[in-house]
Amino acid sequence: MTSRPPFASSLVLLVLSAVGGCGPTSKRMEAGASPTPAAGATAAAPSYAAQLDRRERGRKLYLAECSGCHGEHGKGDGPAAAALEAKPRNFVDEKFKFRSTPSRKPPLRADVMETIARGMPGSAMPAFAFLGEEERGLLADYVLHVSRVDSLPVAAPVAIPPPPPDGAASLARGREAWASMQCEKCHGSGGKGDGPSAATLVDSAGRKISARDLTSGLLRRGKDAEEIVRTEFAGIDGTPMPSFAEVLTGEQAWDLARFVLSLKTAPSPPPADKVAYGRQVVEQRMCFACHVIEGRGGRVGPSLDVSLQKLRRPWIREFLKDPRAQGKLYPFTPYRMPDLKLTPAEIDAVVALFDSLAGPQVVAATEAPAPAQFAPELVARGQLLYFLKCTECHNLGNVVPTPEAKRQGPDLIQVTQRLRYDWIPSWVKNPVAVYPGAAMVDTNLGDDEIEAVRAFLWKTSGGATPKQ
Repeated sequence: MTSRPPFASSLVLLVLSAVGGCGPTSKRMEAGASPTPAAGATAAAPSYAAQLDRRERGRKLYLAECSGCHGEHGKGDGPAAAALEAKPRNFVDEKFKFRSTPSRKPPLRADVMETIARGMPGSAMPAFAFLGEEERGLLADYVLHVSRVDSLPVAAPVAIPPPPPDGAASLARGREAWASMQCEKCHGSGGKGDGPSAATLVDSAGRKISARDLTSGLLRRGKDAEEIVRTEFAGIDGTPMPSFAEVLTGEQAWDLARFVLSLKTAPSPPPADKVAYGRQVVEQRMCFACHVIEGRGGRVGPSLDVSLQKLRRPWIREFLKDPRAQGKLYPFTPYRMPDLKLTPAEIDAVVALFDSLAGPQVVAATEAPAPAQFAPELVARGQLLYFLKCTECHNLGNVVPTPEAKRQGPDLIQVTQRLRYDWIPSWVKNPVAVYPGAAMVDTNLGDDEIEAVRAFLWKTSGGATPKQ
């Protein structure tokens, strides 16, 4: 027999947290459940089939949004994990770090919802607030299910006492609490995460971890004093950060939280050089977790070393502005690009970095000929070759639809907006040479045949729309 991890989820808990059930109303509400029905009304539990359907919707959403880091089965072993210093949470075997509940207690559903929406500032996990509340709820329920928080009762959250008056006196007491709790051992005397114990810190799995640099202001959960008080009382399970619920009074907790906030320093302005700024954005957003950039990184998404050679710059800008608006480009992968909410300045900087890495020949590439310039006989030949060679894997919008089950490559109806015209021949001729491990097969088309297919695609897709 195997030992059961401390946090597991069950269908019973999901039903209680989602639709209400037996037990005090306050605890159902703490778990994010619906309010108690009006007198005389009865809250009908969803049917077993409805419960399974909801879980399956959560599973599919989890695969698209979370499995790249957290793994298909929630064990923290997704394809991005190897590229990350701070490893993704193993929901099956490890404790939940960020909770509003006491140490060693399972999180509330609302805690998981909040983590999904907020993300983990300073880590590779972005905020998923761009997902609707229903989608975030599906993800939270599925994570709780994967974690097997079996029939454990819903824990009451830690009590947050009212704050004492703010001001210099509170800050001075907070400095004293910082010293008495020996916070500098890990976080350093100035809060930069460089204390004498910092180099020895490991998590419950024995992996090296870093003490938080409190001067950055990038705190894992929230930015205000109340959230810091909650962390002081709840602790961060699975790490050396303990709960101080038994040693700090309410006043001391608030004073310490205010002192922690006072350690934040003003951020440095972005580099004046756009390429350096773009590299900073890529590093801060940890884009290498999912993409190969300058020879390093994961393969959750396409290699940017390849993509920056083939993608048209206007398309890159539009994609980074709103990745979800472009639809799902690669049917063969479950993963979806999150909306990173990049600013226009950050997008300009990333494109400048791409241009510097791609080289002047890409930046100066000529545009495709106008569709009217393609000879009708060349387009006709390309159409025949397209049907023979391309329809097994590619859709062409509503012009040449391909059954969803057969699609292995992107919808080529967007090819004129997305790809450089002059890049196509080298890719079609030998995909694996361009991108080792590429899913695209060698079509055995000759140069003139590739030219014909390219002419057909550019002529046909110019005024067409993607298949919905």
